[in-house]
Amino acid sequence: PTVRELTLEVETTDDAPFSYEAGQYVDLYVPTKSLTMKRPYSIASAPGERGKNRFDIAVTRAESGNTSDALHGHDIGDAYEVDGPRGGFVRRARSATLFVGAGTGLAPLRAMIQDEIRKESGPPLALLFGGRDESHLLWRDDLDAWKSSNRIAVDVTLSRASESWTGLRGYVQNHVLAAYDRIAPAQVFVCGLSSMV
Repeated sequence: PTVRELTLEVETTDDAPFSYEAGQYVDLYVPTKSLTMKRPYSIASAPGERGKNRFDIAVTRAESGNTSDALHGHDIGDAYEVDGPRGGFVRRARSATLFVGAGTGLAPLRAMIQDEIRKESGPPLALLFGGRDESHLLWRDDLDAWKSSNRIAVDVTLSRASESWTGLRGYVQNHVLAAYDRIAPAQVFVCGLSSMV
């Protein structure tokens, strides 16, 4: 309920496409009521997933957050300056991988997972994703599709689950070792609030 997904299309100054690696981020310059604010946003879709020069981001509405308020009030066609891509939070090796995320920390992991599962076969993959309750599960359609695929094991844990929830309960920290043991040895990518990381 507090997150909005935005799809951005980059207008390039030449014929070169906007290119990035799954896991990278962009700096977005967002005009607010008083200033233009620079904010980093993880790219939440694999290269080419949304078409040429397009990608997704996830924006959490923060209390007293002028930037998030501006982006949640965004209209189709609004223009922003974008710098990037940036960052080295990318899979360098196609080896067994555990992705651990909470909340919008799923964004760069989603891009990496989309990028990998395009291939028919590959190394073992697992995702451990945490949210507050069922209403806070981002990209639910993706989670359901991944669960039904044979390319990635998906576990979802909720810290404030309802009585009807049949999945894991608690924070991702409580389940990360079990998730790792399922595919060990593996590289691990963790993204979310600093307290979780």
